[in-house]
Amino acid sequence: MEKSLSLSEKLYLLAVHPQKGGIIYAASQKLDFALSGALFMEMILDKQIEIENKRIKVVNTKSNNPIQNYLLQKMRKAKRPRKVTTWISKFRFSVKRIRRQIKTSLVRKGTLKLEEKQFLFFQWKKPVLLNKQAVYKLQSEIENQILQGTTSEENIMLLSLIKPAGLLKRIFQDKDKRKLAEQKLKQLMEGNQVSEAVSAAVAAAQAVVVSVAASSVAVTAGASR
Repeated sequence: MEKSLSLSEKLYLLAVHPQKGGIIYAASQKLDFALSGALFMEMILDKQIEIENKRIKVVNTKSNNPIQNYLLQKMRKAKRPRKVTTWISKFRFSVKRIRRQIKTSLVRKGTLKLEEKQFLFFQWKKPVLLNKQAVYKLQSEIENQILQGTTSEENIMLLSLIKPAGLLKRIFQDKDKRKLAEQKLKQLMEGNQVSEAVSAAVAAAQAVVVSVAASSVAVTAGASR
């Protein structure tokens, strides 16, 4: 299963609750930015884009991947190269399309199903894992790569997004082991400019949204007094 999955697809599967289905709480507010980061990394691996001085440079505007094509066309229209953080923040408004494409691909690959759900007038499709053992295997491999190290650039790219995606606790439930994992991740990312740039951009974009949300709450609370 692992070889047929993209970075963004692996992240999404790890974020699905293995027993109940749906996205786990820890990842619910963070996954979207991490998925955008994973898509950038995929485009770098596929030689579609390059990162120069923390800015995105489009190298090839054609891709066989529909979601890559969608993002590439948007980036191509920019008058000058923009920072990774800028693009990740902008693509937040395309999150529904990004998630839909990833889920459609996973359903097609037979690793995920979407259950129709309804509550009053609200309807949605709940993601449910079809091959839990394969996802547990992926989780175990990631744990080993973090603790034992890896030299694969693709693996390091994926590992660099585990914490920003809110998945570290899913993989390392023990608190002490989780702290060790964070130290190991920092060591793995040292010197890998792509992983450092994208993961930092994801974290920065998340921080902006959290700050804006906190300000809105404060304003609302002040107005109600």
